[in-house]
Amino acid sequence: MAASAVGTVLGNVGNLAVRETNLLCGVTLEVTFLKEELMRLQGYLKDADSKRTSGNASVAILMSQIRDAAYEAENVIEAADYMKKRNMIKKGFMGAISRYARLPSDLTTLHKIGVEIQRVRRKLNEIFQSAERLKIDFSTHVVDEHLEDCGLMYQDFKDDVVMVGFQNEYKEIVDRLVQGGNILSVVSIVAMGAAGKTTLARKVYNSSEVKQHFGALIWVTVSQKFKVIDLLMEILKQISNEGDQSRKMDGMNEYEVGNKIHHILMKKRYLVVLDDVWETDTWEQLNRTIKAFPDAANCSRVLLTTRKEDVANHVEMPTRVHALKCLDEEKSWVLFSSKALPSYKRSDIHDLDKFEKLGRKLAKKCQGLPLALAVLGGYRSKNLNMQAWSDVLLGWPATKDTQMMRDMIARSYKDLPHHYLRSCFLHFAAFPEDFVISMSDVMNLWIAESFIPHTRKHTLEETARKYVTELVQRNLVQVFKTSNKYGWIENIKIHDIIRDWCVEEAIQDGFLDVIDETTTGQVGAPSSLLPG
Repeated sequence: MAASAVGTVLGNVGNLAVRETNLLCGVTLEVTFLKEELMRLQGYLKDADSKRTSGNASVAILMSQIRDAAYEAENVIEAADYMKKRNMIKKGFMGAISRYARLPSDLTTLHKIGVEIQRVRRKLNEIFQSAERLKIDFSTHVVDEHLEDCGLMYQDFKDDVVMVGFQNEYKEIVDRLVQGGNILSVVSIVAMGAAGKTTLARKVYNSSEVKQHFGALIWVTVSQKFKVIDLLMEILKQISNEGDQSRKMDGMNEYEVGNKIHHILMKKRYLVVLDDVWETDTWEQLNRTIKAFPDAANCSRVLLTTRKEDVANHVEMPTRVHALKCLDEEKSWVLFSSKALPSYKRSDIHDLDKFEKLGRKLAKKCQGLPLALAVLGGYRSKNLNMQAWSDVLLGWPATKDTQMMRDMIARSYKDLPHHYLRSCFLHFAAFPEDFVISMSDVMNLWIAESFIPHTRKHTLEETARKYVTELVQRNLVQVFKTSNKYGWIENIKIHDIIRDWCVEEAIQDGFLDVIDETTTGQVGAPSSLLPG
């Protein structure tokens, strides 16, 4: 992650260094020297990062120093850039003096910036010496990282293949929802993390049969930490036809919101999906002040997903529990191959049968977990090299379930082609759990954070969109909604297991800080935005 920090700073330094103005004078030269030393520092990072992840405490301290020095360099550069922009917008006589002469205040500021640059350069020299003592290999040659073509647009990567192995379960759950008795009842999908519960539930929720049967469809993600009033307000927004609901709900208490939901749902046959439920009393909490979800004897249903069987069995109404099984070897191979060896690539692959033989062994290692198969498949699709596939198989960690999944995410993260994309991926840690992320919002944030490089062939927005597409192809993020007209990605989500890994990795490397995890469960902005 220190590589991402240094790389981002290098992008900012580069943008400033080429804008040689009279204002910056000798400071521009100092900035150029700083850029060269940061580029030299990049040569250390690959070897240093591998040693840090292997548990070398001394290297971990060094990586922290590298990150701190990189951000200090960025602060100095931003100060110089701000000074230039401030003087450029000054008008009148004082503006002319600022642009073409030197005010005492400007000279003082320039002096301070120069002193800071010298201090950062001394710190970098100390880091170089420490790296040599730790025998960290480096190369003075740093390859320029130009934008790579991220391949086809998303519409060529439909996620129907994620349903591999779930067709029977899909039909069974749809039938249970639209058939059966009139009284309100529950269908629960139970399985471990990464087993595909939410994917299956979303497919059921969006099915034409379900949409035609129910007059109101509600989807809320509960997660480990939730506030009842927030969930109820989200439900009311989804079912109300009144305009500007957010303003009308201001000041409403839990009883009032629940009562309004009750009156609306009494007139409709509804399906409410409670995704990712952790506590046994969640249903009781949602109905504690008033029965928000009435039983109008009209075949309304609740669809619940959870990792805990006791949660599924606790709801006090007729319940059918569907234990979702892991995929067998053949279905695992079908899912893995659809990601690792997609149809549009197969015609160009030599020795396809050998790749299939290796791929079946890799798929078996994923223990039937769809998320693991999708992430590994996306990771391997970027490197169709027989030896590389063999190396993954030989180096497979002797771990199970969640830890195996974490190791796989780490592999895929390290395989990302450059530090810009790695920074973008870690930035997802700053979003709340189960948050639906707007494509335009995340692209603007990446651009504001300088995670997106300037290139001659693409605008910043085009590059950011390609980065999202790359992460989708690698199955590190999930497409939540696409444009009906153009097929473009509009909203995305990140699986909570992948998000948890991002949070831990980002905090460990100082990319962001936790604000108040015990009360909000949210994390703070990237450390470059935090004071001090």
